[in-house]
Amino acid sequence: MKVVVDPDTCLGCGVCESIAPEIFELGEEVYATVILNPVPEQMRDIVDEAIAECPEEAISIVEDEDL
Repeated sequence: MKVVVDPDTCLGCGVCESIAPEIFELGEEVYATVILNPVPEQMRDIVDEAIAECPEEAISIVEDEDL
């Protein structure tokens, strides 16, 4: 599965990075970036948690058939 962060929506609060630091990173950008793509399917629960906790709703999953 591919995970994306909308840079126009993300405010860089860091919630996703605190939940899944192996997937998300607040680097030099003012928004989070995905550092592990594609994300292994066995990590879906943690991605779903990051999506649910993102206050800006900036994270989404792009399924393989959507690519």
